[in-house]
Amino acid sequence: MNRNKKRWILLAGVAVVICAAALLAVQTGVVKSAAKAEQKKQEPPPLAFAATDVVRLAPHRLSVELAMPGTLQAFNQATVRSKLSAEVRRLPVREGDRVAAGQVIAEFDTAQLRNQLAERQASLEAARATLAQTERTRASNAQLVKQSFISKNAFDTADDAFRAQAAAVQAAEAQLAQTQLLLSDAVVRAPIAGQVAKRFVQPGEKVAFDAPLLHIVDLGTLEVQAQAPVADVARIAPGAEVAVEIEGLADRPYRGRIDRINPTTEAGSRMIAVYVLLANDDGRLRGGMFARVRMQVGGDAPVPALPVAAVQDDRGQSFVWIIADGKLSRRNVVTGVRDERAQRVEITSGLAGDEQVIGTRFDNLREGMLANIVSAEPKVAVRGSLALAR
Repeated sequence: MNRNKKRWILLAGVAVVICAAALLAVQTGVVKSAAKAEQKKQEPPPLAFAATDVVRLAPHRLSVELAMPGTLQAFNQATVRSKLSAEVRRLPVREGDRVAAGQVIAEFDTAQLRNQLAERQASLEAARATLAQTERTRASNAQLVKQSFISKNAFDTADDAFRAQAAAVQAAEAQLAQTQLLLSDAVVRAPIAGQVAKRFVQPGEKVAFDAPLLHIVDLGTLEVQAQAPVADVARIAPGAEVAVEIEGLADRPYRGRIDRINPTTEAGSRMIAVYVLLANDDGRLRGGMFARVRMQVGGDAPVPALPVAAVQDDRGQSFVWIIADGKLSRRNVVTGVRDERAQRVEITSGLAGDEQVIGTRFDNLREGMLANIVSAEPKVAVRGSLALAR
């Protein structure tokens, strides 16, 4: 084969290779273009959020509701105790009975006291008679000493006897007064008006001194002894109006006011007792009922806050969805005060303040999803592709 023929064969082969490569490139480009078109066709359109679905961090004055559990107790109550050691002869009232202030509620057997009273009255009369005799002797000796018929020492002896007998009369009078007081204490009267809550003894029992007899409560005005955390006490002030919920009486809301605050914490806890006065006009309230005191406490200054619906929780971590550069982005935040009445929550960190935050709660949002905001309600909006969280 001559040289020219070989050259033509080589050129023909190169041409065939170039044509095959070009054909392959064209086919590859067509396949890639088709794949891109198919991929673009399968990609979901950007999520369209209405302007009303987007919020920004803004300052708000938030109020917090303090809920303090407690129990009802009578504001005026008294435990009547025995002032002497004797047998109970009469006890005319029982639990639930109403009593008036000064009404006789118990009587003791006074036979022994009456005998003691008679004995001490006799002792007083004898002491007074002796005193009169020593007084006459002292007066007679005073005349004799002036006339120098007796010595000064004899007069001093008569004078000392008179003074000693005068002291004996005073002692007898004191003993008689004590017995008369015991006789008076044998008739027990109610110290306050109210109802008998507890009767500790029965007629015929002998009780010791200071033994409890009856417990009387006045249910006209009650107080709730509520428990407040130490951290919240600084927000509570005497005289503040509060709402009180009574267990078993949910149909009737009650209003009260804070009367006083205990200066020390309860033993074994970090709680402080707060006392709330409560009028019992309808008489439905009883001591020992469980109550819950609710109080709205306002913040001192506005704080950056978002609607409650904008903040979600994932295993204890709060987060929000924001729209940045046309995409959804999840941003972790730290929350503070939560105002249930205004449905807003304080954001202490995590946002700069200019972010566009999704203020409506939606399901199935994912990081990096395309998103934009439309001024009107979108025709193919996020509501068409996502479900609102209820």
